[in-house]
Amino acid sequence: MEYEIIQIRKIEGACGICEEYSEKNSTTPPKIAILSCEGACSRGEVSRRAANLIAHKLATEETVRICLGGAFTKNTGQRNLVRRAEKCLAIEGCFVSCATRMMQGVLPDWNPEVILADSLYDESLPFGIDEVSDEKFHEYARQVAEKVIVEYIRK
Repeated sequence: MEYEIIQIRKIEGACGICEEYSEKNSTTPPKIAILSCEGACSRGEVSRRAANLIAHKLATEETVRICLGGAFTKNTGQRNLVRRAEKCLAIEGCFVSCATRMMQGVLPDWNPEVILADSLYDESLPFGIDEVSDEKFHEYARQVAEKVIVEYIRK
């Protein structure tokens, strides 16, 4: 297997509101961690919105939304939520699976359930988010979120 080697500059401190959120959601039993593609394309936007719908509106008691940037770049609360989660779901915008691959760079044995969001709605979306209406994003994110809840969270 081939790897790319990256260097991430360390910083002192951590984001206070992120750490507060992590502490609040570090529950026993642990919640299901929801990670998402955070890509700039329309498929990533559907994935991101679906993850937010799940964790912040539709399945708040069972799930916790993970900040991919925080979990990937800092060994603090967000990464700890991933480590201790009973289950991790990576909602990916497409087959490239960036969120999964990024997290496996810092947690090599991490093995989430990977969901390809673009396989859960019917339209092939363009790259640009300016080419898709907000209504379409909402519709597809809702479809993805509802399917994820049924098939992975409340099954």
